[in-house]
Amino acid sequence: MENRYFLIAILAAATLLFSCSKEMSREGDGTLPPTSTCDYAPYTNHSSFSYMNVNSAKDTIKYTFTVSGDTTINGNVYKIVGNDSVFTCSNCKDGIYTQVASILTFQGYSADDLRLTYLKDNVAAGTTWRDTITVNNGGASTSGILEFTVTQKDVTKTVNGKDYAQVIAVRMDAYALVLNNPVAVGTISTSYYGKGIGLIEADQLHDTTTILSYTLQP
Repeated sequence: MENRYFLIAILAAATLLFSCSKEMSREGDGTLPPTSTCDYAPYTNHSSFSYMNVNSAKDTIKYTFTVSGDTTINGNVYKIVGNDSVFTCSNCKDGIYTQVASILTFQGYSADDLRLTYLKDNVAAGTTWRDTITVNNGGASTSGILEFTVTQKDVTKTVNGKDYAQVIAVRMDAYALVLNNPVAVGTISTSYYGKGIGLIEADQLHDTTTILSYTLQP
């Protein structure tokens, strides 16, 4: 049971990262999805995105992520997005946005190369997909499932007094695998992505992250 609660913490921490991966979750009935230009991750070199995080105690942290260039993982090229404290990156192909958290740790537990498919911009509201992750503590491993659901599509959302159009909302629910059976942990976050911008808001149980400003470079 202790492993389950550490897994919850790992999953919660994962929602703060926007990074990269070559792996994809798959679902569907065999029909081809609409064409996508990956406008929900416009991470051109030297573009920057400033955010504010406010927790339930009203503590506030402001930070800026900058796109600093490219990195290659297993032969695939990804954009590096981050600051001096956090290494992140981003990849999108055919409307499927993937991410990896490099060495995510919490109280002795770690998840190396945590690969997630965090957004699909070419599917309808109500679409769901899953990723399986594993966290380790010494020789002990704990597995879990992240389930992503598009809850809203092409809506307008107001963040810090500014309206953002063509927003996609994605809810992330977590399940711990106990004796190979999924046990619901609950909703970890709901994230909102604006077209031509990327992440504009992420709501978690005890804190909310919102975009303050952004600068896109050609």
